Amino acid sequence: MMTELEQQLLTAFENLQSQHEKQHKDFVTAYNNLAQMFDTTSKENATLRQQVSNLSEQVNTLSNQLQQLERHYSTKNR
Repeated sequence: MMTELEQQLLTAFENLQSQHEKQHKDFVTAYNNLAQMFDTTSKENATLRQQVSNLSEQVNTLSNQLQQLERHYSTKNR
């Protein structure tokens, strides 16, 4: 048979244990969400880097074409 103090201590311990388990579960959920967000962001960044690279190539190609047209135009008008 437990004394009233022992019962109160047991109840307090069980409450703390329950709170700890909930906090741990919340932490694991938050961590998993952050890991998923990081993975998604990393994939999106890789896609954006590729798009920037493709656009840079297009700009370079257009710049070269413009230079060729300028040379062609300048030699025609001499």
